[in-house]
Amino acid sequence: LIPVYNWDVRPLLEKLSAQCAMLGGDGERVEIIVIDDGSRERFDTAVAAEQFSLVIYEEFPVNRGRVAARNTLLDKAKGEYVLFLDADMLPDHGDFIQIYRNLANSGHEIVCGGISYLQIKEDVDTDHDFYLYKSKKTEALPAKTRNRTPWRYLFTSNIMLRRDIVDSIRFDSRFTGYGYEDIEWAIRLCEMHTIKHINNTCSHMGVMNKEQVYRNMCDSIENYALLLTLHPEQTAGGGAVRIAGKLTFVSVSLLNCLDTVLSKIFSSITWNPLLFLVFQCDKVVLLARALKAKAEV
Repeated sequence: LIPVYNWDVRPLLEKLSAQCAMLGGDGERVEIIVIDDGSRERFDTAVAAEQFSLVIYEEFPVNRGRVAARNTLLDKAKGEYVLFLDADMLPDHGDFIQIYRNLANSGHEIVCGGISYLQIKEDVDTDHDFYLYKSKKTEALPAKTRNRTPWRYLFTSNIMLRRDIVDSIRFDSRFTGYGYEDIEWAIRLCEMHTIKHINNTCSHMGVMNKEQVYRNMCDSIENYALLLTLHPEQTAGGGAVRIAGKLTFVSVSLLNCLDTVLSKIFSSITWNPLLFLVFQCDKVVLLARALKAKAEV
């Protein structure tokens, strides 16, 4: 199941179709469902989809958001297991589908393959290097690390699970815009089912420049605050959450001032360790402001 927004999904469709063909008769039982969520940029995805017999393609006339796209994909899927992949992911190994097939045959409930950057060129320019630095510290982690807190590292960019599970526990439609809908979903999944992390990675090809990373962080804050409101027990342990909670006693004008200063510092420096620190600090400030606003409603 592949939601698409402003990305050329053809390389992923080629890899998946080739690997499904290697499954023999079982490959014919696979369906690859793609929904374009009102992309502004066009890559002839519909034409490309027609080249692959396993691909079912649909377009939304307007952007409806990540939750709506994923829930619609689920409505269309017929298989006993579903595999969510983001459009900007590429399997790192030729047995990617086979590994998931074997785990499905063994009856595993939820399996997360993980994220990597193995297929990204090493000579990434400095403007995009911060994204790789941050992601390798927070997302692209080995299965052993991810299994310590399974819900925290469940990303819908590469996850297989039983269809009946996702039918009974859907994405929360209150999460609109960018971020945290998958983590909130994972917390509810963990309450009733087992999440297993393995090293069956896909490379994330959608490397962003640091300004895009910063904008996405800002856009995700409302969802982050909603996550904390819905699941205070699970999320209370994080250092950022504790600090943000203390900062809610600071005035809005001072929080706005801190945000302005930190965002300017972030834009002006290039050393990744310091960039990461400033990024995290501003995230805490913005979270405190959002939590303060919620408390005053």
